[in-house]
Amino acid sequence: MTAVISRSLSFVGRHWLRLLIIAAAVVMLSRKQVNFNIRLGSPTAPTETPASLPGDPEILLPAAVSDRPVLTEVPPPAPLAAVEEKAGFLDRFNLFGGASEPSHYDVLTRQEEQVIAAFIRRFSNVAQTEQEKFGVPASITLANALLHGRAGLSPAAQMHHNFFNLPCGKDWPGATGRESGRCVRAYENAWTSFRDHSLFITSGNFSAMSQFSETDYRRWAAGLEELGFNKTDDLAKQLLQTIDRYQLFRFD
Repeated sequence: MTAVISRSLSFVGRHWLRLLIIAAAVVMLSRKQVNFNIRLGSPTAPTETPASLPGDPEILLPAAVSDRPVLTEVPPPAPLAAVEEKAGFLDRFNLFGGASEPSHYDVLTRQEEQVIAAFIRRFSNVAQTEQEKFGVPASITLANALLHGRAGLSPAAQMHHNFFNLPCGKDWPGATGRESGRCVRAYENAWTSFRDHSLFITSGNFSAMSQFSETDYRRWAAGLEELGFNKTDDLAKQLLQTIDRYQLFRFD
């Protein structure tokens, strides 16, 4: 009996760190299971729909500039991005790998609801104007701006009026800026950013998108992911989640 206890203590002394990590993981997984079981018995909270108010008069397009062309350049299509895996307990502590970054949709839904609602009210008229001129569903334009511009709170949107995080590209003739070590397009105002987005996803390597109906936002979402828009993981899923959550289809 003494020998067994001695060997056990010796094993614990040599592997105490691994045992501690395993114990912590078991405790965390047990808590997750309890929370999961509790959530299974809870009804899903209804999604709050932003009120539909008249557009911001400051963003209404003047007739004199509604047809102003903006040059754009489309980079080569990127391969489909892999599905981002959820980070496990050990990943969070960076013991056996790096933690996964949150998706654009996750970051968006952490913003205050009134900020998102104000953004939608401000730019819904612009998105509808772009739909009439280029056939891009207004819901896709708004969802793309919400995801990639973080409802106007991203550094690229605030510093360069780039609401879609569009990259410069070697043939981009306009102004540029730097954001997180990469070159992004810089615009004079929000309107030129929305107009260039319409040109970007209806020309060059994205020209095939124009065959879709201006109200078939699901095909547009799938097509943008297929052609590698901004190399965003699960782009179609995130666009549809955004459109459904904020009922952006009402603007199409």
